[in-house]
Amino acid sequence: MTTYKVLLAGNSRKLISNFFLQMDSTFECVTSSVIYDDLKNHIKYFKPDIFIFCMRSETRDDLVTIASFHDVLGKNDIPFGAIGDAASLEYASKIPNCVPELSIRLPISTPDMEDTIVRFIREHRARLSSEADSPLSVALDTNASNAFDTLAQLDAIIDNVEKEPEKGLERQTQSPDRPRILVVDDATIIHKTIKGYLDSRYEVATAISGKIALRFLKTKEVSLILLDYEMPDMNGPAVLEELRKDPYLSSIPVVFLTGINDTEKIKNALALKPQGYLLKPVDRESLLAKIREFVD
Repeated sequence: MTTYKVLLAGNSRKLISNFFLQMDSTFECVTSSVIYDDLKNHIKYFKPDIFIFCMRSETRDDLVTIASFHDVLGKNDIPFGAIGDAASLEYASKIPNCVPELSIRLPISTPDMEDTIVRFIREHRARLSSEADSPLSVALDTNASNAFDTLAQLDAIIDNVEKEPEKGLERQTQSPDRPRILVVDDATIIHKTIKGYLDSRYEVATAISGKIALRFLKTKEVSLILLDYEMPDMNGPAVLEELRKDPYLSSIPVVFLTGINDTEKIKNALALKPQGYLLKPVDRESLLAKIREFVD
């Protein structure tokens, strides 16, 4: 029988004990405090298959910490689950970036809870496997028929330009009614959150790495770039440096997305002279206000 690793945190001692005493044959469990660095260390050393937040009278500060930790989970392809009563889950949903991928509402029997979590983990693994086999790396939300651009399509365009440089490079312009925002972050949960905030007013394009973003910008116009400060392979500062070198791209406003409690990163980000920065988890009103400074 397959055993899955579960990282547990939260104020519900009863729920956590339930995992250890009644679901120990299915789950290998470790508990963590609701301290950001403690949670991050458990991800690094325990490498769980899922994080489960066992809720009972959490404070807003607790939920803000979990919201920030949600970004770490997304970068590691670890799903976020929460178990609690209706009021607790509703309270969590009001915190930006704190909506779990799996919500289990109490009351529920232990066997049903166990079965729900196992099925979700399996489905999550299947999705990751499917995405790994897919060539889709950049997504552009639009009502047109060409709603998605694959890397293969972009590569073909770029290759043609390199072979026939005298023809130049034609970029896809934006709709005057719906400016295009590019979100560059390796955590897909950030893509989903920001899309949810902006879809009603803007076209939102996403890239999961700096290299993909730069490739995307060779064929698409954008009004603003929301750029994650810390990414593997090519981080935010490296992407910004490349943008500043390009006469066409250098004028695009860039707003860094950076960690909630990392003052050193904020200082480093500002030293690069972006047009601004936003703290994660991203607050909807702060995001819209920042975009209005440069776009509307």
